[in-house]
Amino acid sequence: MKIWYLKIIVIVPILLLVLQGCMLMHFIDDHHSKMMGHDSKSHADSKDVGYQGRAHEPIGSLDQEPRKDHQGDVTAEIQFVGLTNQGEIAFRVKMDSHTIRLDQYLLDQSSTLANDQGVKVKASTWETSRPSEHHVSGTLYFPSKDASGKVLFGPGTRKVTLMIKGLAEISERVFQWNVSSRS
Repeated sequence: MKIWYLKIIVIVPILLLVLQGCMLMHFIDDHHSKMMGHDSKSHADSKDVGYQGRAHEPIGSLDQEPRKDHQGDVTAEIQFVGLTNQGEIAFRVKMDSHTIRLDQYLLDQSSTLANDQGVKVKASTWETSRPSEHHVSGTLYFPSKDASGKVLFGPGTRKVTLMIKGLAEISERVFQWNVSSRS
């Protein structure tokens, strides 16, 4: 009977510590998701994209070096994140200006992603985190296939181009990545 009590004394605290750690990790994950402005109703697993290590990468890969555009009164910075659990391609976006209200721009209505094979898709979602008038950051999502089912990251794809139209009176801003094949 003493061994049974010893097992309880040793096992129960270990189980409590493990459960407490799991609850803490869930709380941190949810808190970070809310801080980043992710809406769990519109994008259930979008919090996975916020963590670069968890995002799935599509066939081939893009480097994660940010692309910058300094035209007009707005600096726009775009960084490839990866492929989400929903099969969408995600890019992190930062925009800064000292003269233009940036919270008025809906990037999901003015952004297009295309490859060098002629496959082109419009953005599906633009999620911002606490936009202010002059500094906005968020995640821009694109479907990984066009309406006919052609994939953006297919065999033979060498370049991917993200275009934003009409941001701060610039007709089109162009951000381009070379697709490297996986080894």
